[in-house]
Amino acid sequence: MTLSLPSVLALVLAAPSLFGAAIFTYILIAMRRTHAVLGVASDGLASSLNRSSPVWVIVPAHNEQAVIASLVASLRNQDYPAFRAVLALDRCTDSTLAVALETIGPDERFEVLEIASCPADWAGKVHAIHEAVTRQQIPADGVLVFADADTVLHPGCLRACVALLDERRLDALSLLSTLTYDQSFEKTSQAPASFELLVRYPPLKASRDHQRRPFANGQFIMMRQSAYQAIGTHAAFRDELLEDLAIARAIWQSKLRMQVLPAGNMMQCRMYPNAVAFRRGWKRIFIESAKRKPSRLRSWSFAALARGMLFPAWNTALLGASVAAFFLWPAAPTGAIAIAVAASAAGVAAWLAVIWLFLKSAGISSAARRVNVLLRWPLGSARLSSLLREAANELETGVPTAWAGRTYKRQSR
Repeated sequence: MTLSLPSVLALVLAAPSLFGAAIFTYILIAMRRTHAVLGVASDGLASSLNRSSPVWVIVPAHNEQAVIASLVASLRNQDYPAFRAVLALDRCTDSTLAVALETIGPDERFEVLEIASCPADWAGKVHAIHEAVTRQQIPADGVLVFADADTVLHPGCLRACVALLDERRLDALSLLSTLTYDQSFEKTSQAPASFELLVRYPPLKASRDHQRRPFANGQFIMMRQSAYQAIGTHAAFRDELLEDLAIARAIWQSKLRMQVLPAGNMMQCRMYPNAVAFRRGWKRIFIESAKRKPSRLRSWSFAALARGMLFPAWNTALLGASVAAFFLWPAAPTGAIAIAVAASAAGVAAWLAVIWLFLKSAGISSAARRVNVLLRWPLGSARLSSLLREAANELETGVPTAWAGRTYKRQSR
């Protein structure tokens, strides 16, 4: 069989679409399998277990006056019978203390610890957590929760997570927050950034017992006291700017069991108040996630751009050109057009299915809001690509990382 020149050209043009469609179909299958295997945090609410291990919730906070009240209120509403909360206020210069005390009121389950300084060889957040934990008398059967100040917990969050810890016989559990999508920068850039991080650290691979790719979300990590002692406590990660990944790696090296699953409606987080803080914060996250390797950051930059912007743009253009050729060019070979239409349509459909499912699993319940974020996805991917290149350049040129009231000089690898 001899192919005509137009048919060969159509196959060449369709090849990227077919290849991309296969990749996104694989991602879609992996996402559905992840949900089937791991479920969501709210699954623990249906547990019939009636255990009440004592829980200590440790919250490091640096100048969090805008969000601390929401977290404290959500902790006060927890229906778990045996927990204490320790707020470790790390060198705060705003009204965090006053707001926290006012919201706590007479609730004796809370303790507020003010930390006036941080040693030079410690990261601020890590030191604050370490100080808070070492001042508690936590029994061997106790459970620790490390939660960020910008999170809000569902009233059943602690109960659900303790049940999952026991039912699944885990040593640790980390939740992927349901993030907010209210501000323009959140609608545009937050979803592509979160998606890229999960592509690099898939929850299912982070949760398996063999050949694990260690990952944890520092916004919420629950861990048994015995496991915490086994990994060396936070003292073992004193200079880490992304201590959650370091903890996850230590859990893996200690042969302990851990799962990472979506919070669903169990926890919400507003990560950053504005676009400047968003960009600064995500650069820190990606620099440490890439193990401070500029070359890796640049490859992630290209992948994010290709996956989130170039691929859908290519397929849309090919589909539009093919349909236009069918109507405007009567002599065009129908076989070649059919190949191009089928390939580009498959590419668009696979891409849309993956992004739609991700946005749904990310907690964006409204279809209209998902459409809004989806339409912004290509622009957000371009901005993410720029952020990753900028992170690589800053790492190579020695620009220090600013985080929680301090700056840190990080060496590239």
